[in-house]
Amino acid sequence: MGNFQLRIRRNMERSHFMPLNDNGATSTKSGVPILCTLGLGMFVYVIDTTIMRVSISDLVVDLDTDIAQINLAITLYTLTMAAFMLTGAKLGDIWGARRAFRIGLVIYAVGTVTTAAAPTVFWLIFGWSILEGLGSALIVPAINTLIRSNFSGLQRASAYGIIGGVAAAGAAVGPIIGGWITTTYTWRLAFAIEACIVALVLAASVLLVDSRRRSTAHLDLYGVLLSAAGLGLFVLSIVQIQAWGWGDWRVWSMLLVGLAISAVFAGRAVRLERAGQDTIVRFSVLRRRSMAAGVPVYLAQMFVMSGTMYVVTVFVQLVLGLDALNTGLSVLPFSIAVMIAAATTAKLGHYISPKAIIQFALLLLVGSGAMLAYAIPDAVKGGDIAFGMFVMGMAMGLIAAQLPNLMLGGVATDESSEAAGLQGTAQNLGMSLGTAMAGSVVFVMLTLGFASGVAHSAVLPGDSKDRIESILALDADKVGTAMAVLLESEEPEVRTEVKLIAKRAHTKAFQLTVVIMGLIGLLGYVFAFWLPNEKLSGDVVEEAVRSSQMIPKLQLESTDPEPGQQRSCRESCRVT
Repeated sequence: MGNFQLRIRRNMERSHFMPLNDNGATSTKSGVPILCTLGLGMFVYVIDTTIMRVSISDLVVDLDTDIAQINLAITLYTLTMAAFMLTGAKLGDIWGARRAFRIGLVIYAVGTVTTAAAPTVFWLIFGWSILEGLGSALIVPAINTLIRSNFSGLQRASAYGIIGGVAAAGAAVGPIIGGWITTTYTWRLAFAIEACIVALVLAASVLLVDSRRRSTAHLDLYGVLLSAAGLGLFVLSIVQIQAWGWGDWRVWSMLLVGLAISAVFAGRAVRLERAGQDTIVRFSVLRRRSMAAGVPVYLAQMFVMSGTMYVVTVFVQLVLGLDALNTGLSVLPFSIAVMIAAATTAKLGHYISPKAIIQFALLLLVGSGAMLAYAIPDAVKGGDIAFGMFVMGMAMGLIAAQLPNLMLGGVATDESSEAAGLQGTAQNLGMSLGTAMAGSVVFVMLTLGFASGVAHSAVLPGDSKDRIESILALDADKVGTAMAVLLESEEPEVRTEVKLIAKRAHTKAFQLTVVIMGLIGLLGYVFAFWLPNEKLSGDVVEEAVRSSQMIPKLQLESTDPEPGQQRSCRESCRVT
């Protein structure tokens, strides 16, 4: 019978969203609660960072610390997730995705409670950066694997699309939720509510159908250390560009060492797999076209989204002067568009090639960058960028509805954990790189534009120009403070001129950065040419037999075939 087994049982009743049971059969449980459970888990994970970012000023005051320490907490959170995402996926392979999901939720809940009650920045870092980061590294790949083990065919495509839409929408509504709770109550309440939601998801996880475990799999501790060190140093080097600048030797040292360790890890993993031994990730999964092309496309998509969202949210706060709540409302069109596109277009892949849909969406993403760049110079309120944000949301929703299903649906069942781990790693790398690179580009463009404006100003006296130029030569993390101190001692007309130059420089910097972020989408468009050019298919043999009039009132159970190895029912069906 090989890799494709059909079993026939009595009672063929099936609802619209019906999951599979532990043996791969259709379950009698409704799939809607399962989808809500996984969606809530993804939503909490995504909005967590956005809540932290809009609460920075309150955290500084409440914990009697400074912005540098809060930025360190944010950096360590990203670092922990990126470093241990592959390990989290492997543990899901060993334990089963449902158990890994539950353990991740418990760790995450302890982290949120610790964060909500944190008396000092140390406990904030321990609870949020470390515990929640480790919990997320288990939760994210488990969610992707559980979608595969709980749904099939059209329902699986819809589930991937909806979860992808929830993830993208969570990034957009996070500032609204976090801004409102922080402004109205306290940032601690936001994390306390998170803990309650996580407890609810944990209770509902009993509904989930577990994935198949690999009984012979074990955790390669040496591989864990290598992957964590390599990915951790690489992400840290990129994140620290904003604070240290491109030319700092620490950035390049960590970047090169991280890449070298990652290369050692990858080479060792390939050798172990060829020898038939277990490793953190089997890179042979990248032989699948859906994964080899899908990973860079997914990375580019997340890069553009996170980078653009960073630019837009900082622009509306610094230039337009919006508070946390109104900043969140300014990106609401993005959230609405993502949810609409992801929820309504998931099944398009069964009628139109997902490759064509994804490429169209990537071009739409580039176009949205151009729209935002056009709107930024004349924007005076959040609504002025609404159309560009809506178009970007539609593009992201289209991709979210197709790409995850195309990637994970193109691998064998026993490769799903590795595929989910690589997808989660690409997601975190894309978000980290996008935010870090956008911040770095904004700072470089801002510095150049500000320096040029100062040099060509007819209002500023020569000695003021010299003092400003000396400040611009300082480290990136010291410029803002030094500039504020300088302006306090200057004449009113000098302060007015400097603020005018700064506003022009900010606007130009944000405009150019949005254009650059949009152009990155073209790289994803190029990689998308290598995606499989086929329509998504459900359980073809299963549905063919299910529709047969020769087998009335009988139900089929099906495990997924190896890609390209589906056989006819005559060759591979049997009755048990």
